[in-house]
Amino acid sequence: MLGKILKTTAKVAAAVVFAEDDRREEEEQLDMLDDGMGNVIADGEHMTKQEAEDAQSRGELYDTYY
Repeated sequence: MLGKILKTTAKVAAAVVFAEDDRREEEEQLDMLDDGMGNVIADGEHMTKQEAEDAQSRGELYDTYY
């Protein structure tokens, strides 16, 4: 019983750590594309930070350039 609890706890902890790493990578991507005035330029398109976050959540900013 204790073994199952520890195994489940370890799986949950690993999932939380990986989710945090993914979130940091997404934030770093938007920071790199930031124009310094709160807007984002990705693939030649100008958008607000909120629009960029929405596009990123839909997977549209996967492989972008400035």
